[in-house]
Amino acid sequence: MGKSYEQKSIDYYSYISKLGNWNTVYKVIFSVGALITVIGADSIGISLATILFMMILSVGVGKIPGKAYLRLMRIPVTFLLMGAVAIMVQIGSGHNSVFYISFFQTKLYITRDSLSLAGNVTLKALAAISAFYMLTLSTPMGEIISVLRRIHVPGLVLELMHLIYRYIFILSETNQKQKDAARSRLGYCDLKTSFHTFSSEMANLLVLSMKKADMYYDAMEARGYDGTGRFWEETKVLTGKQLMYGVFYILLLILVFIILRRNG
Repeated sequence: MGKSYEQKSIDYYSYISKLGNWNTVYKVIFSVGALITVIGADSIGISLATILFMMILSVGVGKIPGKAYLRLMRIPVTFLLMGAVAIMVQIGSGHNSVFYISFFQTKLYITRDSLSLAGNVTLKALAAISAFYMLTLSTPMGEIISVLRRIHVPGLVLELMHLIYRYIFILSETNQKQKDAARSRLGYCDLKTSFHTFSSEMANLLVLSMKKADMYYDAMEARGYDGTGRFWEETKVLTGKQLMYGVFYILLLILVFIILRRNG
């Protein structure tokens, strides 16, 4: 599958997830609470526990295919690893380093502190992503926007969120069709041809995006759009089973905290 499938799958899985019938406000509070906990705890153990628990919720309880979940994690993990390298590698004399290489008149080196800091920051960011994936892979954007509207986020911001989110998929699908057409005509047969094809695709994508924007806006107005998006909302009751998972998460964090405390 192409990249467009990976982007679409976020929206697709939000409709088929078994967590879709959970109360939306509860899921938002759950994910934001997990995010705040991870940042506030500043602990590798807490981050690992959050990553594991959110994966179990999304894959085990929500029934999202494990391969799809890992594929969606691939892009943020790539950026996080690049950031970790930037944090881990230092430039200087290499004092107290565990590894170094000479680089012109200086050294690139890694210390235990920089290695620990890079691991902590990376896992903390990955835990935060896992928490929000639990929300986005089980909740359609319209329901998330509805929750934000309840806490009085400005309407203009919410409209831009929804329109930009939907338009990403439109551009992605258009770009994928262009790539498929170019490949069928050997547009990527060598490096020089690939650069020419890519530049042509970007130019065409700009023109097509403007045309599609006009077309979709006309379609929205024809359906009564007046600047405010209104979404049908299903009443989702907060049940004891849903609260039970929140309690399990809190107990898991307490257990991890106790273990870390005993080990110093």
